Amino acid sequence: MDELRPWAEASDDEGARAAKVMALAAAIAPAPVDLSRWDEVVRASRPARDWRLAPAFAASLAAGIALVLWLAPGAPPVAVTPEAPVLVASANATWTQLPSGVVRLEAGRLSVQRATSGRVVLETPHATLDSSRARFLAEVTAGGTTVTVLEGEVVLRTAGQTRAVKAGQTLVWPPTPSIPAPLSAVTAPSTSVCDDAAGSRLDCLRLEARGDGLTAQAALYELGVLEARQGNSGDALAAWTTSLARFPDGVLHPEVRLALLVELTRARRFTEAVAVAQGFEAACATDPRVGDVQALRRSLEAR
Repeated sequence: MDELRPWAEASDDEGARAAKVMALAAAIAPAPVDLSRWDEVVRASRPARDWRLAPAFAASLAAGIALVLWLAPGAPPVAVTPEAPVLVASANATWTQLPSGVVRLEAGRLSVQRATSGRVVLETPHATLDSSRARFLAEVTAGGTTVTVLEGEVVLRTAGQTRAVKAGQTLVWPPTPSIPAPLSAVTAPSTSVCDDAAGSRLDCLRLEARGDGLTAQAALYELGVLEARQGNSGDALAAWTTSLARFPDGVLHPEVRLALLVELTRARRFTEAVAVAQGFEAACATDPRVGDVQALRRSLEAR
């Protein structure tokens, strides 16, 4: 075969022969095309499909889907949407989500950490909390339900009342009952043995409380009063409980019972407060304050 060279480099003889070949090619008339068979010509020009590859493609597709499902995390037990609130429960919380979507909190703490346009309904043994576009914290204890609103508004509903709690507010339900003035007017008896300074006085009272008789009764009672005034509710209750255990019929037992009743009520330990009130009514039936104790007990039992 002759070596191919560009047209510009061809010799005169080669150029003449090429011109002759081109003239002969141009003289050949094109073959006629039957337009009625054009569709057949187009179909014949398309690439043929090998249907034997279909099973292999299907198997490959199925394997890919199985791989994706295996690698993807498991679906959550409850459908989550962009509008679903973020609920965070404390370790000791007891709560469930009902089929209706309502969350039932029996004990512990639960917070809604993201405000959403969706409605959030939280039921407790004491009330129903209803909100939207709100962030709040709810806590259930034996003494009631506490709701603290961080953003938005939460509506608290009970059988007969509705309260709106706004951002920055805290509401405890049921409210602490009013304590009759004759019961809350507690004064400690004078003990001249102990100093007037708060620190040394407490030490002196603790030492006196180890003794017997009226001195020990007075020391335990005053010790509880001073602890309560300093915000040490637990220590105050411990002192008065010890006094009743040691001197159930002592001279100061009515005052000790009343002090216990008032402090337990303020601490929202309503069940224990009812028991103390019943004990006072039984042990101090002729005391002029028994009517106030009965009224407070009825308020406590209604919660």
